[in-house]
Amino acid sequence: MGYRMGASAERELIKMLERAGFAVVRSAGSKKVDIVAGNGRLYLCVEVKSTRRGRLYFTAEDHEKLVSFSRRFGGKPVIAVKFVNNGWRFFLPDSLKREGKSYKLDLQSREYLTFDEVIGRQKTLEGVVGDET
Repeated sequence: MGYRMGASAERELIKMLERAGFAVVRSAGSKKVDIVAGNGRLYLCVEVKSTRRGRLYFTAEDHEKLVSFSRRFGGKPVIAVKFVNNGWRFFLPDSLKREGKSYKLDLQSREYLTFDEVIGRQKTLEGVVGDET
């Protein structure tokens, strides 16, 4: 992902989070995470990626940095991927399957959340079904 395309995706996601009522900080240079956001009840630590392809690989090192920082910060780790011309997909690190030295994220995966699910505005189908039992 080029710097310009990545920075543009980060700014777009920041606007989405702010419209949803979150206070947001972008981490320039992204040492650990790209975005930290909170609304008083939910705190997110977000790594943002963007690609024109239907897939991308997330390194095991980046995975560990995100999970480790989120754990120390007390936030929910999220990998936000903007698939150009196909929209956003949000992945939780624990749901990813490792392939060698990285994790594959793609449009065909069913292991993703929508923006509304990530921010708690909408429950996942599993969450809805789980509430009824």
